[in-house]
Amino acid sequence: MDDLEEKLIAYIKELHVAISVLSQLKGIGLESMDVQLALCERLNIENMQPIELLEKKISSDQMIELLKDYNFSKPEIIGTVELEESILPVGIPKLLTEQTIKVKGEIWVVHKNDADQFPSAPHAHNYESGVSLDLGTGEIFKKRESRGFVTCKNLKLVRAEITNHVLPPLDKRCK
Repeated sequence: MDDLEEKLIAYIKELHVAISVLSQLKGIGLESMDVQLALCERLNIENMQPIELLEKKISSDQMIELLKDYNFSKPEIIGTVELEESILPVGIPKLLTEQTIKVKGEIWVVHKNDADQFPSAPHAHNYESGVSLDLGTGEIFKKRESRGFVTCKNLKLVRAEITNHVLPPLDKRCK
């Protein structure tokens, strides 16, 4: 057995203990990915890659301590916007994940009650690129760092697809 396999086995063992304790503590059934993504967020692991948790050699007790006050409730999605063409400025990379990456279009998800209301309430997530879109200004953020703006035309295109929900005021540059 190589070093990576040993780390993986130890990590999975600790993770299962933490999932069991946290599920009981929170009164909800947590999945492995729920806990792993929460750990990535709490440990500021770039691009939310759970594989990086193996190197941390984190115990179940440490996992529980990090996540005992974490809000695992999933936000209600109020809209999903699928665009024919990408609206992201050139230079914003897409994450390489197990999902199929669309070549032309992209999907933006808007949650009704996102735990983090940055950059706007509500805002749109592009999980493929790991960025958030301020629905008032059109500014794009990756981990609270500005990565530019979508055009006003594209911001209005996204906003037009979100119905039955109050959006932040449109920035004066786009009126």
